Amino acid sequence: MINDLMVDVLANLVKRHRRISLSSAADILGMDQSELASLASSLSIRDEFELFDNSICFLMPRDQDAYRVRLRSHYIEKYAIGRLASSFFKSGDHVVVEAGSTMTILAQHMAQVGRVRVSTNSYAVASMIIGAESNSDIHLIGGHLYTDGQGALGPIALETVKGLKADWGVISPVGLSADGNIMYYDEEEAEFARAIIASCQRTMVLCNSSKIGVPSRYVAGSCSKVDLLIVDSGVEPSILNRLVAQGLNDVHIADVDAEAASEIVLLDI
Repeated sequence: MINDLMVDVLANLVKRHRRISLSSAADILGMDQSELASLASSLSIRDEFELFDNSICFLMPRDQDAYRVRLRSHYIEKYAIGRLASSFFKSGDHVVVEAGSTMTILAQHMAQVGRVRVSTNSYAVASMIIGAESNSDIHLIGGHLYTDGQGALGPIALETVKGLKADWGVISPVGLSADGNIMYYDEEEAEFARAIIASCQRTMVLCNSSKIGVPSRYVAGSCSKVDLLIVDSGVEPSILNRLVAQGLNDVHIADVDAEAASEIVLLDI
């Protein structure tokens, strides 16, 4: 018999994480996999939850955690994704990078690429690359500068991006729904990402596994409009297959286990 109280406990856990693997939920709640699977099946009957092969998602939009919290959340996954993403850039490329915790971590790796031109609306991204004494050319996009890691947004930022015509655009949304929608909680961030997709020759999307299958409030575009998605190895193949069916062109999976702890520097910005 299903314990309704424990279903509610699981619901609160999923709401907090947005997406959580069934194995992690079982460990946190101290129960075996079969018991947790039964609770997850009962929870998935509710409209605001969706059950996948080995994870369950909360489908209602939720505001992001504070920027400093996000810098430390899923850090190893973001680090692995950033390392893989930077391998696509070559000397002489012009890369547009939006703001966000994943992008700040990406900047650690971009500083090692060589002579690239980076346009970003994020002071944190710019300062990370400059602080590494990189020979990259940094262009800080202006606009209304928001607190908590959102970067510069608004009409000035949008017009600047539209005129860049860069080799690469790099975005990291709040969520990538199972229907293939690239989504943000803030409308201005969605507009900025949409401008990057439209103006850059190629676009890559960086998403750690906690964002996959998770919708938010505003759509920046469809996964069919970007060139590649980089995720970590925590995403089930069935979800990636659904995204490919929605028109996703290319997926690259960052190997989290390959990251050596001695190489990882936890940011304090």
